[in-house]
Amino acid sequence: MSLRVLALSPYPLAGPSPRYRLYAFQNPLRERGIELDIRPFLTERAFTLRMNGAKNHPLALARVAFGLAERVAQARSVRGDYDLIYVHRQSAPLLHEHFDRLFLRAGVPVVFDMDDAVFNDYPIDRLLRGSVAATVGNEYLGDYVRQVSPQTRVTCVPTVVDTTQYGIRPPRLPGTPPVVGWIGTASTFTHYLEPVLAGLLRVCRDHGAEFRVIASPDVRGRVEAAGATFIPWSMEGEIQALQEFDVGVMPLQDNVFVRGKCAFKLIQYGAVGIPSVGSDIGANGEVIRHGVTGLLAADPVDFETQLAELLRRPDLGREMGAAARRVIEERFSLHSQVDVMERVLRGAAQVGGRP
Repeated sequence: MSLRVLALSPYPLAGPSPRYRLYAFQNPLRERGIELDIRPFLTERAFTLRMNGAKNHPLALARVAFGLAERVAQARSVRGDYDLIYVHRQSAPLLHEHFDRLFLRAGVPVVFDMDDAVFNDYPIDRLLRGSVAATVGNEYLGDYVRQVSPQTRVTCVPTVVDTTQYGIRPPRLPGTPPVVGWIGTASTFTHYLEPVLAGLLRVCRDHGAEFRVIASPDVRGRVEAAGATFIPWSMEGEIQALQEFDVGVMPLQDNVFVRGKCAFKLIQYGAVGIPSVGSDIGANGEVIRHGVTGLLAADPVDFETQLAELLRRPDLGREMGAAARRVIEERFSLHSQVDVMERVLRGAAQVGGRP
């Protein structure tokens, strides 16, 4: 049976969260008779302006106004056009409680999806109680849904990568320095990498390694001032830039928001066949198997110790990287989760009385 699903996202394809949790599933699900009609609130242009700190640019503001009008129209027409509503993170980045009510009143079953502890930033409990099902990036998020809305069916669907697109990192040329790397947004750079960057750079210098940061241009000055190499992020060049890393890192600071993160950096590192060092917090421990696919660190000092351990290895942990790739293929790849997503969406439509 075919299904038409209105998929609401605050961000367009350029946003990492919907890119891997919505857009990645669009073609595989279409082949199974499920049409994901993805409607982002922000356009690519408006999203780029906001990410670069220009949220008050006239084009960004105009898009917000237009996006609000679009959401009203979608809420009014959804009942006749779709079998299911799939809300990724929030129904709209503004007035979301108002839009939550509109979509819940539409009479179409709702599935809610989150890959961060978004409930620390804005209220989602009303939407959860009205949803027939929820997909979550890890069990910490699942526990929150179960506590708030015991009747909502919860399924853990990790954030995934298409391993057919992520080639394994080629061997490093003899005589070239190893590369330790990090990828992320300006916000995650500020909160998690920058506080420990000096120590990681010191370890890299001691072992003749280069440290690279893949991020948006607004952090370039801080990255280069610290002594690291800046690589501008682009959708087209992301995978190739990752394939030049020998070791990936994901430092975190423990708090209620971080415990909801889905370790996506580690998933990307493993997908290109390299080992990682990650803080032993939240979902990082679900992706890294300590001593097998990478190393977990208890605190910033231990993080430096674990990174040094990898850099001292003659193979830079390539066997760990190969094991990490296998784990990603088995658990965190697109092909490993398509069946799960199909079951969730079809089951939610049936619960809601749809065919």
